[in-house]
Amino acid sequence: MDTSRFESVPVVRVVREAGKPARPIPVPFGVRARAVLGPVGRVARDAAGVAVGLWPLTAVLLMGVLLLLMAGHGSVT
Repeated sequence: MDTSRFESVPVVRVVREAGKPARPIPVPFGVRARAVLGPVGRVARDAAGVAVGLWPLTAVLLMGVLLLLMAGHGSVT
């Protein structure tokens, strides 16, 4: 039987220290955080990244919204 085709299959490794099984290497925090966020968290993170990347446009839009809010709260006499 040809075993060369099975060499690409990942293998679980058991690490032993002094004959006792040791804990596996922990998953990095970034990988765990992305798994917990789910699709909504990914979209929110991407939207925040775009807003930070396009900061001049974001600043102009925020100033425009603030001016509209201030104009709407003015005194009418």
